[in-house]
This record gives sequence, C-alpha cells and structure tokens, in this order.
Amino acid sequence: MLQWLFLSLLIVTIVSLLAIGLLCRLLLSPKRFSYETTYKLGIEKGEFDDQLFHATPKEELFIDSYHGYKLHGMFFPVTKGKKVIIIAHGITWSLFGSFKYVKMFQKRGFHVLLCDHRYHGLSGGNYTSYGYFEKDDLQAWIDYLAERIGDNAFIGLLGESLGAASALEISKRDHRVSFCIADCSFSDFQSLLRLKLKMNTKLKLYPLINIVSFLIKLRHGWSFPDISPIKGLEKTKTPILFIHGKEDSFIPLQMTIDMFKRKIGNKKLYLVPRAGHAEAYNTDPRGYENKVIEFIKDIEEVCNRDHANLTL
Repeated sequence: MLQWLFLSLLIVTIVSLLAIGLLCRLLLSPKRFSYETTYKLGIEKGEFDDQLFHATPKEELFIDSYHGYKLHGMFFPVTKGKKVIIIAHGITWSLFGSFKYVKMFQKRGFHVLLCDHRYHGLSGGNYTSYGYFEKDDLQAWIDYLAERIGDNAFIGLLGESLGAASALEISKRDHRVSFCIADCSFSDFQSLLRLKLKMNTKLKLYPLINIVSFLIKLRHGWSFPDISPIKGLEKTKTPILFIHGKEDSFIPLQMTIDMFKRKIGNKKLYLVPRAGHAEAYNTDPRGYENKVIEFIKDIEEVCNRDHANLTL
C-alpha cells in the first residue's frame, strides 16, 4: 500500500514539474512570426502597401540594449523638427505591424521610429519578459533619440498590447516622455494570467502561477508582480491616451478602464466599437487618427505655452 502511495506521489510530482516547465517555456518563448512573415501578412491583411513602404524614406538602425543584445529599429524621418514618436508592436509580431501609423504622424511633423521588441523581429534576446526588460529597451531608444535630436526633443510613445504595457511602464519613470498612447494594454500581468488560466481550465490554479513566477524570479531575476502598468499610475504626470477595442477577447476592456480611472491629470479614453484585440486602428482608422491628433494637439499647445513663458 505504501509503495503504491509513494509511486502515485512520485508520478504526480513528475507530472506537475513537467507541467510547470512547459508553462514556463510557453510563456517565455511563445511561438512568434518571423520578420519576413509579418511583412507578407501585413500586406495580405491590407495594413500597408508594399510600394508605399519601399517609397518611404527610412533608415535601419541597430543599437545596444542595456541587457547585452542588439535592438533593431526603423527610422522614418521628416524634413526637420524636434518631434518624434516611438511605436512598439504587440507580442509574436514585428515592427512591420506599426508601419500603418507612420503617415499619420509624419503629417503632424513627427519623425517615426518603429522598433522590434527583444525576442521579436531582428532584435536579440532569448525570451520575452512581457514588459520587464522591454521597458528598458524603450529607455535605450529614448536615450538614442534624445542624443540624436537634442535634449529638447518632443518624444511620444505609442504601443499595442505588449508594446502598450511597456510604454506605460517607461512613461511612469522617464520625464522626457511627452505623451503616451496605450492601445489595449493589460493593467497587471499576474491578474491577466489568472484570468486566462481560469477561462481555459475552469479551475482556480493560482498556486501554479505563483510557482512559475517564483522559478522565473530565481532564473531570470523578475517575477509576474513586477509587471504591473497600473501600479503607481496615479503618480505619473505624463499625459496618456488609453485605447481599447470593445470586442477584445484577449485582454479585458475593464483593464484599460481601470487604468484610466487610476490615472490622475491629463488623460483621454477612446473605446472602439466592434474592434478586437489590437484592431482599433484597422476597424476605424479615421476615428483613431482624429482621436490621436486631438490628444497630441492639446499637449503641443501646452508645451508651446510653457516654452514661450520660459523665454520671456
């Protein structure tokens, strides 16, 4: 009897360890689309035109991250000006998913930088960290642009999903970010994982998430509670435009609403009917552009008044 009990416990332990190991691997190394595939799919989906992409002046960039790998980006300049926006894509994709925004910002006099996240596109990095290291990579791009354009650069961020969470995280600590547009970000990564686990298994296996988080902390130095865009959001002075599709089945709409409520000061909320996850622009491009331009215009006017007062 004791032998069978021991054997059963051993089998349960082995199965549990295998499940935890599999979950760690799936989380940190999700299947991602290749750089070339994201380009082809973007054209097939009608997100951008191949001829327009090749005809648009651009500069390919590689800079060093602060964590030992190369970061890849694509810079689309305008003739002159101090305004620049960094656009960060969602998980499993690449910077080609952000090209649809280039024209919209260039018309407003913005240089545009599209960047590949770590473990995506042509950037280095052995795994994704859901914003923990990605925010530092955005910091590296901000430092690069501040040096290239000048200390008085007007720097904005736009992110989708993972890119939005990363943009919110760096916006909370870098005063050089003049504004942030967060499109379908999660508010708290651990809460999102718990929700997904409950939806997929119908069970509240929260201890499993805690164990995986602990193991990642031991091996990589960060844990799930470290990734929480909503945490401390009320302290940031950075103007934020929150965007979310009302039909998003991947990240709950409520997460964006919660962050909007938490944010104090300059903030806007744009909820897009019939839009799924990261589909707000594709669903209503004209409405999206109008909301973004309206948001930025107000911030520019305030910045111009402040600059005029300083020069008096």
